[in-house]
Amino acid sequence: MRIGIDIKCLRTNNSGIGRYTRNILDALQKIDNTNDYVLFSPSPIDYALNNPRWRSVVASTKLPGILWQQQVLPGILKQEKIDLIWGPEQTIPVKGLGKIKSVLTVHDFVYKRFPKTMRKSVLWINKAFGSRSIKKASAIVPVSDFTQSELFHFYPKIDREKVVVVNCGVNGEKHFGEDCIKNYGENCAGENSISATIRKKQLLFVGSLEPRKNLPTLIHALEILKHKGVVVPLVLTGPKGWKNKNFKTLMQCTSVADQICHKGYVSDQELSELYKESAAVVFPSVYEGFGLPALEALSRNTPVLTSKGSVMETVLGDCGWYFDATSAKSIASAVENFWSGLDHEGFAKVSMDFEDKRQTLLARYTWENSARKLMGVFWKVCHG
Repeated sequence: MRIGIDIKCLRTNNSGIGRYTRNILDALQKIDNTNDYVLFSPSPIDYALNNPRWRSVVASTKLPGILWQQQVLPGILKQEKIDLIWGPEQTIPVKGLGKIKSVLTVHDFVYKRFPKTMRKSVLWINKAFGSRSIKKASAIVPVSDFTQSELFHFYPKIDREKVVVVNCGVNGEKHFGEDCIKNYGENCAGENSISATIRKKQLLFVGSLEPRKNLPTLIHALEILKHKGVVVPLVLTGPKGWKNKNFKTLMQCTSVADQICHKGYVSDQELSELYKESAAVVFPSVYEGFGLPALEALSRNTPVLTSKGSVMETVLGDCGWYFDATSAKSIASAVENFWSGLDHEGFAKVSMDFEDKRQTLLARYTWENSARKLMGVFWKVCHG
């Protein structure tokens, strides 16, 4: 097969969909030496090609990315004799593909559930081409069971035979010895032991500063705790986001401003270190398609405090600590209970079987598993 991939999202998107796309591309390069891949973009993109069967095509244009995709990309696909085009960011060309098959990844339905939380440009793109892409695609790939259920809710007449869930994954790190014992019990110790890492007594938030991430409610929870004499430092990482004027105003007047450090966007290496040195990741989002930071945190042996009744509860199962994300009191209570269970070196006390559950969960969510399942979708679309 000659598989084309629209990678325009990698120009500016270094979180969320961008992280998803880079990781699954890396895994595909490692495991697929049979098919030919061509990566398409409207401008040069810094992405390393290590597989000789992969190449990139830059079709320069001054058009916005979505118009390039709709008006320019179909013709280039035909010139390159592409059999199948994969759209990893919720849209594909809705006209002009001819006999070229298409696979569409669907991450979430924020534009239907919480349209007021989105940038106007992104909302317009999703409204104008999201539904049309879903109807056009030869196969649809939701990133979670939750997103699949949302798909069936909004498109009840869709052909369910063409829908295949391909979960996100994580690039895990193995931690042995004392630091693993402190976190999850003596049953996870092994060879190649490393010395203990003392965790800082801080919470870490990873994500864009946008409304659905629910940061104001988290700040109010920290205010409740401070009033009770419980001081909880919070580190924020991620892009500056959008529609966050109210949050910025809150940050200027909150009584816990001195407890909060906003690092902005950090590199993957810095993020990995922050995961490993923080007592826990707090993820209070009111809506996610998958919630990749929570899984990344768990792969670094870092506990996750997050929203109950959401996709996070589906993904993490018994490996998460949960609260009602709509209630500052609920978040405060969950954080206080967790905080009181930390030892003097910042490690959480958990059940003895937690490490077994964690390892089982991480074995299920790998980028290699995701890539292999996606390859199966490609094959079925072209040959099934």
